Amino acid sequence: AIAYTRTLSIAGRSANVGLQFPILGGHVEGLYLGVPTERGQFGFGDPRFSLGVNLYGAPAMTPQAHATYRMRTIVGASLTVAAPLGEYDDSKLLNLGSNRWAVKPEIGLSRAAGRWIVEVMAGIWLFTDNSDFSRGQTREQDPIASVQGHVTYRFSPRVWLAGDANFYRGGQTTVDGVRHLDIQRNARIGWTFSWALDQHHAFRASVSHGAYTTIGGDFTSVAVGYNYASAR
Repeated sequence: AIAYTRTLSIAGRSANVGLQFPILGGHVEGLYLGVPTERGQFGFGDPRFSLGVNLYGAPAMTPQAHATYRMRTIVGASLTVAAPLGEYDDSKLLNLGSNRWAVKPEIGLSRAAGRWIVEVMAGIWLFTDNSDFSRGQTREQDPIASVQGHVTYRFSPRVWLAGDANFYRGGQTTVDGVRHLDIQRNARIGWTFSWALDQHHAFRASVSHGAYTTIGGDFTSVAVGYNYASAR
């Protein structure tokens, strides 16, 4: 993914807006109605726009003020919107784009104590219908509610390690009035490590694994990222 985030002040509170453009590639093999099937894809998925605002704690600050800021308790809210702009072919069941809008409001709480930070967040994904699913069918999906938690230990201001866990439920689908037995009740656990080389450059790596899975999500994911921050 290629992502851009901009920090700003909204009514004196620290906030940020972000854009993310996923680039996806992969090869899938399996049985569909008993027939061996395979498909390879490479291209753009649905881009995402996000807006986050700290409602309590962490007011908007200059870089000089931020250098002496000591985090205590922060309460924030965010809104993420996924637009149906990814590659999509209604003749295929597997696609990089979803051909529908998705919106996720979320609220979170962070509390710092010494070198430790504890975070808890709760949100819900809401979906519009895909009216062109598999050659003109209509696919509906129920909301997916989620809760996640993170416990972070800061070795230094630039190096930290976090243990992560989440649980999400919902997402049952209906295609042309036929209800599918695909409700999701899944949990994942993982670790995230971040190392800032200086005030501009940082590397991040994460690993997550499906701890409990009913539908989907039963896989191990490894991610490595690079961040560049421009301070003014």
